[in-house]
Amino acid sequence: MKGKRQFKKGDILLLLLVGIIGIAIMVPMMWNRFTAQTNPNNSLIAVITRDGKQITEIDLTKLQEPQFITLNEGIRVKIKAEKGSIRFVEADCPDKICIKTGALTKPGDRAVCMPSKTIVKIQGESNLVSFQNKQVILYDE
Repeated sequence: MKGKRQFKKGDILLLLLVGIIGIAIMVPMMWNRFTAQTNPNNSLIAVITRDGKQITEIDLTKLQEPQFITLNEGIRVKIKAEKGSIRFVEADCPDKICIKTGALTKPGDRAVCMPSKTIVKIQGESNLVSFQNKQVILYDE
């Protein structure tokens, strides 16, 4: 029967170093997510585009009741917007990846239905920057 393995001093230091690096990476990411969700002044604007043309823009922070948007031209899609989130709920496309994406809840989130050329994305404060004392919205398309 073999004896217990003993950790060497270098093994313990290596584990501590990896743990500290992991925590240092995770804390800022979690902090950003927490402050974005708890700040009531954050606006969440959902933008729905189809074939490169903007269909509508919805302020998700002001919705009181669920709102459904149905696009019937070409491949039919149905989108559900409610307070704080938006999602594809129905689509006549073959793969339904847009539905599997789930609810979009924070700025920068997006869901795409490629066959219908429909994009749903959320914009918020993270899209606003100041440029020569003016508020400018950044688009990453």
